[in-house]
Amino acid sequence: MEDGSRGENIKKMLELCGSDYESIHDLPIQRVEIAMETLANRYALTKRESEMVTLIAAFGFSNREIAEHCTISEKTVKIHLANAMNKMGIKSMRKLLSLLFRYVLDASL
Repeated sequence: MEDGSRGENIKKMLELCGSDYESIHDLPIQRVEIAMETLANRYALTKRESEMVTLIAAFGFSNREIAEHCTISEKTVKIHLANAMNKMGIKSMRKLLSLLFRYVLDASL
């Protein structure tokens, strides 16, 4: 697994989306990066699974928007999200966002 480059990948993704989603600049990007890296490492998420979670949590993307952004099918997005949620032992998007939010708060300490 490419742990060191995962943070860089997330940072690049946030920068790419930043021009369309200026509100992300209101969030401390370093906290999101640290939180996502910690979450990904703890639950052995793949790079793509981490990307899907970040696009939902940071930008509020729908499955269709993620599919367009990543040039993959909507079904593939759903599969990645289901795999990530299974690894984390959660069954709802609310729980997923809540879990990530806790990691963001922990990253600020």
